[in-house]
Amino acid sequence: MAITTIPVLVLNQNYEPLNVCTARRAFVLVDRGKAEIMENGRGYLHSPTTLYLIPSIIRLIYLI
Repeated sequence: MAITTIPVLVLNQNYEPLNVCTARRAFVLVDRGKAEIMENGRGYLHSPTTLYLIPSIIRLIYLI
């Protein structure tokens, strides 16, 4: 399954469901410090040197 098609649930700061995004977008939000991973469980993303867990649920750091 391509990383652009894996769905990830996005929760607001107060744990309300907000949206569903792709795993690629979820990685960007987590990497930039705008979200945190709440649950892993979609497998792994391999790079030449690192193994990343693909999140299934992320939570935004700020309230929308």
